[in-house]
Amino acid sequence: MATAKQLENNIKRKKQKLVKLEKEIKAEQAAVAKLEKELAAAIKKEEVAAKAKAKPKAKAKAKAKK
Repeated sequence: MATAKQLENNIKRKKQKLVKLEKEIKAEQAAVAKLEKELAAAIKKEEVAAKAKAKPKAKAKAKAKK
């Protein structure tokens, strides 16, 4: 059976591990949020490019003869 001191040390280590993992989770969530923003921007950019390609270009008007 573990002593009170051993149990305290185990609890302390587990809490430290939890803090570390929570920091990692926050960092990963921030990275995911950043990637989602980049994805949204890329999709929007592609949609604009696709619309620009879809529009036919206006023909150049003939110059007036003198």
